[in-house]
Amino acid sequence: MTLFLLMIVAHVLGDFYLQKNQWVACRNTHHYASWGLCKHVLSHLVLLVIAVWLAGDLSAKAWIAIVLIGFSHLLIDIWKSYQADKLIYFLLDQLFHVLIIALAAWVLSGADIEQIKNQLLTLLTVKYLAIGCAYVIACRPVSIAISIALDQYTVQLKDKQTGLASAGRWIGYLERCLIISFVLIGQFAGVGFLLAAKTIFRFGDLTKEKDMKLTEYMMLGTLLSFSCALILGWWVNRL
Repeated sequence: MTLFLLMIVAHVLGDFYLQKNQWVACRNTHHYASWGLCKHVLSHLVLLVIAVWLAGDLSAKAWIAIVLIGFSHLLIDIWKSYQADKLIYFLLDQLFHVLIIALAAWVLSGADIEQIKNQLLTLLTVKYLAIGCAYVIACRPVSIAISIALDQYTVQLKDKQTGLASAGRWIGYLERCLIISFVLIGQFAGVGFLLAAKTIFRFGDLTKEKDMKLTEYMMLGTLLSFSCALILGWWVNRL
């Protein structure tokens, strides 16, 4: 685990702190023929060597793993250079990097399949499955349910909807996940703070008499969202 965490730190430093914007622009323009990409991969290799050295395992097998990680990093970044600048490709890019690092760390640690299987099985307990279900349900399913529940009121406010597209949905996802987290760690004051903060940001709408429909709609949606998240958090705690 120490080796894996050191390698992840090396990856984060190389990808997000040492990589210059010029290197990224060069990579996206010249792709596999980019000097910026070469510099980026070389900096990653140096950081990986330091990480493995700190873990105390600069064996021949470790050097092979470092080279393979660097080569895979090169291939993944070349693929990324041909993709649009969207969140999905950023997440896939990072997922591929982390999976390669995890595989290398596993091989270098000498753990066998049975040990990995036992560690994975510890994540399949009722506790962790319930937590995972709560977060998954709190996002898209609850969002759709609230949208259906408020559909008859949404029609009345079509001329007042001037906010960012999809922003409300993402705000709902984040607030429900935060509420569940607060409930799981027993910090109910955080739920009150979140509700107060949202009310403050909407204070302008709440004080306009002509926007009474919008105010009621917003409050109804907020209370539904908070109620669903609190119920999910309570359900996980009961399990």
